[in-house]
Amino acid sequence: KGIGGLWDGFIPWGVIQAVFKGGIFGLAHAMAKAYLTPLVEKGIIPELLALTLAGGIAGGFQGFVLSPTLLLKTRVMTNPIFRQKMSLIRTTLLSFTIGYDIVKEEGMSALMKGSHIFALKRVFDWSTRYYFSDVVESTMQKSFAVNEHDILSPQMKMIASLLGGTASTIVTMPLDMIVAKSQDAKKAGVKVSAWETFKKDYEEGGWRGLYNANMMGFEARLAHVCFTTGVIKTGSGMMYDFLFERQK
Repeated sequence: KGIGGLWDGFIPWGVIQAVFKGGIFGLAHAMAKAYLTPLVEKGIIPELLALTLAGGIAGGFQGFVLSPTLLLKTRVMTNPIFRQKMSLIRTTLLSFTIGYDIVKEEGMSALMKGSHIFALKRVFDWSTRYYFSDVVESTMQKSFAVNEHDILSPQMKMIASLLGGTASTIVTMPLDMIVAKSQDAKKAGVKVSAWETFKKDYEEGGWRGLYNANMMGFEARLAHVCFTTGVIKTGSGMMYDFLFERQK
């Protein structure tokens, strides 16, 4: 299908997901942080734990809300009919019918298939991204700062986010593959067990087969996670400071 084939599933479901993704995460993160900050100030929990929990809570909420759009996008990407040569407009129109067909053939609840796994994955995604990034920032602070009051530069914070994203990718990659397999078009109407999927991969190929099955597409996933971690955790703060500094 050429370069256009790379956009299968992006319009409309990927667009909808992209538009609401940041807003949903930001809202949930702000609410979680507002609740956890007083606990830090009272000395009940450490700041690192609060930041990690806030990221995980926001990720879980985001995952649950956006799960239907991920399922629809995955169904388009894995449905053989979309491998045929057709225009972007034709692909988009057919993509709209996917949602109708799923509800008609599998019921409304099918749109939430794999949502619990996806929400759990997002909890692990964002809690590990925040945790590893904050650990790297703390290490940099101790290694490069002249005193404890020195603030890391935006460039150093971005490097910490990229390193944190890399560590998070390695830890959460298996869950990412489980979600993709559970929402595959070939699994339509079939209940998918995460444990049974791991077990099948192991029985078919041993430890190497399990590794290959769950690390497929690692490079693309790594690029995505590093980018989103850098943008959401560090870039959004930089943009916030830039916009409000200009208003002063």
